[in-house]
Amino acid sequence: SIKAASHAGMGSKRKLSRMGKKRKKDHAGLDATFIGRAACLRRLQITLKDFRRLCILKGVYPREPRGRAPGNKKGQLYYHIKDVRAIAHEPVLDKFRELRAFMKKVRKAAGRNEKGEAARQHASAPAYTLH
Repeated sequence: SIKAASHAGMGSKRKLSRMGKKRKKDHAGLDATFIGRAACLRRLQITLKDFRRLCILKGVYPREPRGRAPGNKKGQLYYHIKDVRAIAHEPVLDKFRELRAFMKKVRKAAGRNEKGEAARQHASAPAYTLH
């Protein structure tokens, strides 16, 4: 139709502004594809130590985003959003959480001077495999 042809040659940014709509935050550009390490930790709800361990086990490495201005936030580590989403569904992540809860219980028993109870619990520690 005539209406469709009037804006067919425009880019998406121009088309949105022409239609009177704002583009949502983090829906395009570097912010949509890369995420900082602190944001990864918040999203996955794990400690830095567990995150590092998980990244090593799963082969996820920080990446340097193309098109980023050099010198901007020097030393910041960026991870691809798809990698973070993949890690979020890992069964190993659940095991890390189980292990953390278990260690809390052991520490609590040891703090109450229940050495026998702590030793008994420690014997039944949850183990994790990589498959």
